[in-house]
Amino acid sequence: MAAQLVQTQKVSGKGMVSDVATTRRVGGYTAIAGAVTMVIGAILWGTSGTDLWLALDSSDLAGYLADVVGVKAQLVANLSVWILGVLILGVAGTVMTEMCQKRRVLAQVGLVCFRTAVPLVIVAYIAMLAVVVQLGGTVDETAVAIAKVVGWIGARSDDLATALIIGGGPLFISLAGHGEWVPTWLLRWGYLAGLAGLFSLVCLYIPGMVAYGFIVIPIGVIWMIAAGVVLLRGQKTAV
Repeated sequence: MAAQLVQTQKVSGKGMVSDVATTRRVGGYTAIAGAVTMVIGAILWGTSGTDLWLALDSSDLAGYLADVVGVKAQLVANLSVWILGVLILGVAGTVMTEMCQKRRVLAQVGLVCFRTAVPLVIVAYIAMLAVVVQLGGTVDETAVAIAKVVGWIGARSDDLATALIIGGGPLFISLAGHGEWVPTWLLRWGYLAGLAGLFSLVCLYIPGMVAYGFIVIPIGVIWMIAAGVVLLRGQKTAV
């Protein structure tokens, strides 16, 4: 009986190690894949030559609607890729919070950041798609007025979701996972991501400062990639 109990414990222990390794692998790959997907979307957006945020700040929605006509397909691809990337990052955030067992409250706060941001930003991208697909090329007063409202909702929802998913999420996951799987250098980068996310929100209320809030994007994306690498390296040692 004792021998059977010991054998059962050994099998159970191996199963737990296997589960942790699988969780690390899923978390690592999705964090990296989500970040890379968002970068691809950003390249598509940047090379389109259009900027909804700038158009809103300068009240030049008519110019924006005229400009998007020639790059509609590219912007549709851009926003579609971003929707996919956000979904992948949502999976990564959920898995990473599962890796944090010692500080569950902080991990749950991080999870709330991800679970709030994902649906919010998907709605934001759909709003932007509506402006591009339904109003692009139409520059009458009615179209411009609709684009201004719908575009503002999309842009500001995106700003808030971005601050949550690559600002607040990395901060709270870093705090929750430090001492388990998050190294000190990644914790410090998480602090930076959190501050950048807060800064991006403050910039929304200061005229002419919105563009500076985009600093959260490279900082947060780099954190996601770095966290993915940390998880994958830890998975190799666990196996």
